[in-house]
Amino acid sequence: MEIWHVIRAGDKYIFNFKDLRPWFDEWYDRNVEEQELDSEIARELAFPCWVFDHAVGFAHVTKWLVYNFPGHITERNPIGPKYRHIHLAPPDFVGLVNQARGRLKTVLRGPLWEKVGSLLSEPHTCSCWQKTSAEYLAALVKCKVYPLEESFPKNSVTQIFNRLEGFGHTSAAKDCKPCNVNWPECVSSACKIARGYFDGLCLDCMDHSKPKRADEDEDYWTHDFKPSARWDQNCRISHGEPTWYHSWLGRDDRRQKLLKERHKAL
Repeated sequence: MEIWHVIRAGDKYIFNFKDLRPWFDEWYDRNVEEQELDSEIARELAFPCWVFDHAVGFAHVTKWLVYNFPGHITERNPIGPKYRHIHLAPPDFVGLVNQARGRLKTVLRGPLWEKVGSLLSEPHTCSCWQKTSAEYLAALVKCKVYPLEESFPKNSVTQIFNRLEGFGHTSAAKDCKPCNVNWPECVSSACKIARGYFDGLCLDCMDHSKPKRADEDEDYWTHDFKPSARWDQNCRISHGEPTWYHSWLGRDDRRQKLLKERHKAL
């Protein structure tokens, strides 16, 4: 990828990459916006988008990787071993995107399990609840989705969505209200929630949350974070709470404190 040769030259001759932002914006619009990403291109683009502070591109690439890369997400440096030092620090990329990918497993599991969990845990007077629960779980296994602990490490989230699109099992317990669950709706709802969960990493949230002084209590969040405001306040991309959460580079106890303040304010 030619953009990496520019980065290599900048590393060698100590360019100020901020001066090249307009050029990269134009390069990105011309070469990336209409191009369909794949695993290699997306992994190669993460660092350039970060270097040139391209918030839209970084969010786009990281979201694509979280949903479409099978297994553990890593960067890719296409210019050889001599330049291995040119990369994002693992806590600034690898840790964040894999944390978001792992969280999607929990997000998907919740609505997939909710109804069948109720059938398995609540007392019943009918004789069909066991068969109903077993048939639903067997249908998920047949789709090669369940258990998620086995399917997630080997497949992308999008592959799992695609398999769940083939889910067509319906309850045979038409005369039993507790057991007559609309299983296709449960599966469809789980996919919808998971698809809308993550908007990609936000460079502005990353920058704001990264400690810049010895005294972290004097950082951006102490002065400018409004608990009742939008999660993407002062950001160049639109996003919700999960992107804010997964883009956090500060101390976890500080993040949890801000979340509690936010929930109290709502």
